[in-house]
Amino acid sequence: MTKEWFPVPVAVDCPGCGAQTRSAAIVVGPTALVNDAGFKPDDDLLSKPWKHLNGYALVENLGGRTQNIERFIVDRFHASFVVVDGSLRSICQHCHDSLPLDSMRAAAMNGFVRLGARRCLLANEGLLIFSSHVELTEFRSGTTIEEDRLRYPDYALMLICDAESRAGETGTIELWHSIARGDYALIIKGHTGQEMLRDGMSDDLASAVAFISDLGLVVTELHLARSASPFCSLARDLFIDALIDAGYGRETQE
Repeated sequence: MTKEWFPVPVAVDCPGCGAQTRSAAIVVGPTALVNDAGFKPDDDLLSKPWKHLNGYALVENLGGRTQNIERFIVDRFHASFVVVDGSLRSICQHCHDSLPLDSMRAAAMNGFVRLGARRCLLANEGLLIFSSHVELTEFRSGTTIEEDRLRYPDYALMLICDAESRAGETGTIELWHSIARGDYALIIKGHTGQEMLRDGMSDDLASAVAFISDLGLVVTELHLARSASPFCSLARDLFIDALIDAGYGRETQE
């Protein structure tokens, strides 16, 4: 799961039609969150903590839940990617056959390095992609960037939300806010209080609600971090509005 990913352009010979074709591959960055093999989103989301990748890696396969993959990758880069049998595949621009990864791996990884760690010719898409089945090939060397936005001391805890996963597991979602930066962050914990993952958000609470929904979590109740704080009360009202806009019923929030 990550918001740090880069579509890397490649040019290779298609083994199907024999023509040289332009396509693309996906590289994820150090802030990508990964879990153990056998992780089941519906069962393990609130029980198995995530960890940062802490390096760059080429995506060999994305499968499982493909809704975000199709929305943010295939629909936006339809000349380069398709989902076949539940997995993301790069395709030939001429015959539209899937390109074998063996023919693209070196070109994609060398291309990423050539374009530069400064990313001057690469765009971090900044959109959440999530997959329950991932295969990665890590770069042997590269820049590692720890982007934990909660390292700043001016984040304040606004709300603690009770949440439930599709499998019926319970946990909490903490909503933090930085007045200086004007943005929000989420920390998701399991029922024992162990941190599962954290994510920095923009100033748009609708994106926070969408992120929670994309994880398969449902907010069941809201609690103010400080009952006497007018800032916490305002955050609650704004968050409730975002939940209602996303389809929650008013009775769910009270």
